[in-house]
Amino acid sequence: MTIASPASITDRTRRDYCAACGNALAGTYFALPDRQERYCSDCIATRPRCDTCSAPVGNQHWTLHDHRIQCTTCHATAIYDPAEAEQLFRETVGAIIAQLHLELRIGVSFRLVDVPTMADIRSQASDGHAPDERVLGLYQRRGDSRAIFMLYGLPRLLFRTVIAHEYGHAWQNEHAVHLTDEAMREGFAEWVAYRHLCYLGCTKAARHLLTSNHPYRPFLEQVIEIERQFGPLGVLDHVRRAGA
Repeated sequence: MTIASPASITDRTRRDYCAACGNALAGTYFALPDRQERYCSDCIATRPRCDTCSAPVGNQHWTLHDHRIQCTTCHATAIYDPAEAEQLFRETVGAIIAQLHLELRIGVSFRLVDVPTMADIRSQASDGHAPDERVLGLYQRRGDSRAIFMLYGLPRLLFRTVIAHEYGHAWQNEHAVHLTDEAMREGFAEWVAYRHLCYLGCTKAARHLLTSNHPYRPFLEQVIEIERQFGPLGVLDHVRRAGA
């Protein structure tokens, strides 16, 4: 998911501390969208960025085995253990079925992977995305095999959001197999993620999908308009007809 560029803010009455280096802030400081942390100009310019949230990392941070850098905030809830990831996958899918009734006839397996493995999987498929596009999760069907692949080390809520998006693609593959319109394909998958966040009570994260500078945002807005007119079941009917 795309993280918007940090915005510059000037506040000469506020005295705060840089979240990366710990030095006192005065005058101009920087902040990331939807984050409370503040950063000094030196840290914005010189420090490595977290590969998950794009924030400058502090002196304490983690380097994963596939060379991604993780800040303390993202690391605090990151999913590293395959068994934990599998359980969270099942919980997420169960919640989506309970909320939206998106059952699969055949089902889909789950795999937790690193960046090189994800790149190798993508190289074997034509999914319409640029080769250098940042990918957090991927649904793929090859013959009789259907699987959702997820990067390890994603924060818990982001993990569930991406799982929901990819599960939306899995449902499309069974119920709207001929759906080729990218706006509807990605808009529907993002709508599943949006509705899942609402189901979890994560209204701020759900709202972020509608306000962030993200390429799927206009597609999501189109599907939400369909839902506004015809309800959630109307969205499913629309996708089925479009992919018939």
